Amino acid sequence: MADIPTQHVSYWIDSTPETGYSALLGDLEVDVAVVGAGIVGLTTALLLKRAGRSVAVLESRKIVDQVTGRTTAKLTSLHGLIYTHLIKYFGEAGARAYAESNQAAIEIVDTIRTQLHCECDFERLPAYTVTESKEWVPALETEAETAAKLGLPVDFVTETSLPFPVVGAVRFDHQARFHPRKYLLSVAEAVNGDGCGVYENTRVLDVEEGTPCRVLTDRGKVTARDVVIATNIPILDKGAFFAKVFPRQHVVLGIRVAPEQVPDGMFLSVGEPRYSVRVHPTAEGPLLIVSGQGYRTGHADTAQKSRELRWFVQNRFRVTSVNYEWINQDYDSADRVPYIGRLTPGSSHLYTATGFNAWGLSNGTVAATIISDQIIGNHNRWADLYRAARVNVKASGRRLLKENAQVAEMWLKDKLTSDYRKTVETIPPGEGETVDLHGKKSAVYRDEDGRVHAVSAVCTHLGCTLRWNRVDKSWDCPCHGSRFDTEGVVISGPARKNLEPESW
Repeated sequence: MADIPTQHVSYWIDSTPETGYSALLGDLEVDVAVVGAGIVGLTTALLLKRAGRSVAVLESRKIVDQVTGRTTAKLTSLHGLIYTHLIKYFGEAGARAYAESNQAAIEIVDTIRTQLHCECDFERLPAYTVTESKEWVPALETEAETAAKLGLPVDFVTETSLPFPVVGAVRFDHQARFHPRKYLLSVAEAVNGDGCGVYENTRVLDVEEGTPCRVLTDRGKVTARDVVIATNIPILDKGAFFAKVFPRQHVVLGIRVAPEQVPDGMFLSVGEPRYSVRVHPTAEGPLLIVSGQGYRTGHADTAQKSRELRWFVQNRFRVTSVNYEWINQDYDSADRVPYIGRLTPGSSHLYTATGFNAWGLSNGTVAATIISDQIIGNHNRWADLYRAARVNVKASGRRLLKENAQVAEMWLKDKLTSDYRKTVETIPPGEGETVDLHGKKSAVYRDEDGRVHAVSAVCTHLGCTLRWNRVDKSWDCPCHGSRFDTEGVVISGPARKNLEPESW
């Protein structure tokens, strides 16, 4: 394997220029304020601008730099074994709505990128759900039969272009891969201007729903008739989405392999081992984007997950280099359908989208169409399935109880634990540990130059103790997925407040 250093950044971010949109400068009045600049926020803003609304997109850091900037970038309606589940818990009408909306999302992205003359490496490819275990074959056959009844472009096959054998696969034709950041940077350019604006480094602190709504930021106040919270998980606790969606991470590698081993398509496994594989064209040759087994945020040693994924790729491919490594994070909904629409049953002008179950590019585009239709006043035939305020006890009750019981147990355990064996002196360069500093739980990071960075280890959302992420070098909340950098600045919510610095 070539001695090429691994860059700890997503390929999508590394291969595109840094953005330079200005921060909000004082107060502003628009028709719609959109909080968050990933695929949901920017696509919603574009659709609303085209409908004649003035829109302000507010991003706390840089646009397309977090969840959407760290995706594996599959644009597909093939989401594992989702359709068998949907038939069981949402009926054929619900399953059909999910199938139609996600298949339509591919066409929407294709149309938008064509209209914007966006060169984003868009290419039609088949997508596969594969297994190497015979015990999963009946489930795959059932999924293929179900998807066919719903009108999806599906076949069951026993061979793929992967350089290792599988025993069965569900194949969806006419799916797509693309460069999500190239695409969304073009969308942002189309949004910005003519009475609309994209604002970076503008952190939203609170939203007051009313007539009109008021969005309070660290740079000024935005007054708007409607507000869209497009922050992966809502930064507002209204609706208690922090208890209805659950954070999940994956380690992702960008690798190069022997030319004859480059597969044609996009692949997701069921059973063991768990992996996702797809190829992206680059000037230096094909780059395989590979992710491994998902794990709940803050509940795993990310360095160990990285080693497991590297072991997998080296045992399935002739790897010539590992060029990129990063972590992506998404939220799973309790019933496997995203929450999209009005934030609460009583909300008239406040909207959200969350719980994409690692399928944010298609579901995020669906969310943008539903929310923009609701704001404009158009009927959307998919909206009822995704209703953000829905309660489906049959589909979600067991998982809601299990996940929230785990959070409660962890929160209580953290409150009762005060014995931290590590000391600042024992932390090696490039690593972080939770230690006891002057009777306080402190998150301490020693950088590569030996400087110590100490902040509170207590999440500013609901007070859980943070865990060190060794791959991304961040502090992650094991309860609801908030993430902070080594200086204590919020990377992503639901937390809105930075960590307090600590002296040592």
